[in-house]
Amino acid sequence: MAGKTVRIIIADSLEDLSPENLDKFRVRLRERKDDGARIRRAQVDGKSPLELADLLVERFTRDRAVSVAVELLRAMGCSEVAKELEEEAKDVLQPASTGQDSGASPGPGASAAPDTHRAAAEDEHFVDRHRKQLTDRVSNINPVLDELLVSGVLSSEQYSTVRAIRPTQEQMRFLYEGPLKSGGKRSKDQLLSALEDQEKYLIEDLREGQS
Repeated sequence: MAGKTVRIIIADSLEDLSPENLDKFRVRLRERKDDGARIRRAQVDGKSPLELADLLVERFTRDRAVSVAVELLRAMGCSEVAKELEEEAKDVLQPASTGQDSGASPGPGASAAPDTHRAAAEDEHFVDRHRKQLTDRVSNINPVLDELLVSGVLSSEQYSTVRAIRPTQEQMRFLYEGPLKSGGKRSKDQLLSALEDQEKYLIEDLREGQS
């Protein structure tokens, strides 16, 4: 189990499902009610267990991703898979004692636990984790801005302002420093959803790069 992350643990559990149950999981994930942006059919249909695990972690954070996956699996009647996922994830979400006395400090030269850094990276939203790549590589920006206007992330005034900015990299910086900063997770979910529609291959490339 050493070195496993939440996304890998979830992906491994989904690998244990039959093709029929994996399809049911995709449908239930898409139909699940949540405060964030609605998960669209294109985001789940035909997606691999690892891609579904990525989506869960990005949308719900690493801690909630496990509980959401367990909830959906139990609702499908896959209680055994849900139980195994819950048990395996405990070691990652609540690391066991290393054997040191309570309150003892790491010895000289000890480095920070890699699991701590990995957990922090998984908690970070996809659009934050890939800010530089998205700023540099997004090219089809206008339809993205249209979707953000319709979803309410951009006001009409902000929409006019960002449309007048050049080049595209500066438009992306405007989004990060303004609407995404003030709108929080919901705004970032909406941006990711728009990018999945308009920059599908870029998003897939970034997801493959973090596998």
